[in-house]
Amino acid sequence: MKLCLALFCTASALAAATPSAQTDTPVKITAAERVPWTNLAELERYAANGHLKACAQLGEQLARGDGVPQDTARALPLLERAARGGIGSAAFRLGMIYDDGQGVPPDRRRALDYFRAAAAAGEAEGFFNVGAAYVGAHGVKRDYTEGLAWLILAAQRGAGGDTVQTVRARIQKLRHPEWITAAEARALAIARELAAAPPASFLPALAEDSASPAPKPETIAPTALPKTTTPPALDLPVLSPPQITPTTL
Repeated sequence: MKLCLALFCTASALAAATPSAQTDTPVKITAAERVPWTNLAELERYAANGHLKACAQLGEQLARGDGVPQDTARALPLLERAARGGIGSAAFRLGMIYDDGQGVPPDRRRALDYFRAAAAAGEAEGFFNVGAAYVGAHGVKRDYTEGLAWLILAAQRGAGGDTVQTVRARIQKLRHPEWITAAEARALAIARELAAAPPASFLPALAEDSASPAPKPETIAPTALPKTTTPPALDLPVLSPPQITPTTL
């Protein structure tokens, strides 16, 4: 039997998309959040000159058709440049593009690498979507231990709602509490792996570099499920990324 969970919307996504109706207090913008462009023409000029935040924002807008005609083909190289410069939101959007097959052939294994890189850059929804892939067998073999480990890390960062409890309950129903213990230990190992390497090192190779892909950081192998066990499906929909605005890059 499959469990289908409702999409989770983070508070940060709502805050980015909806003006506050509760207070007139101005929102303070940190120096790190400030951007030097004030209109689309300036944004495109900065992106053309390789400004990573500009590449990320323009790529996001092109991918979503936000303020500009939707153009995935043009968005891809901009997002790739930003992602390989360490911007997690760009890696996340690339993961969504390949997971959904938006203007490209669907490729969930490639999407998983982008989500993993987004997680390494601090995107909470990146952790969730990696976990959802392992729990739901999206592009990888189903592995409740690995999936729960990533979901635990997502929950610690405010993403996923009560998904961890849902997956724990399913594992208990399968009578494999040892998977939960293993997932808790695995979560600690994943956190160490992500902290030990730059986010871009988790990205998939560019298409032109496929003959000689960049080396990936060494990782601890996920705990394998018993060969005699075929866990029933638990489908978790991927999370959509928060809306990107000039003040949230």
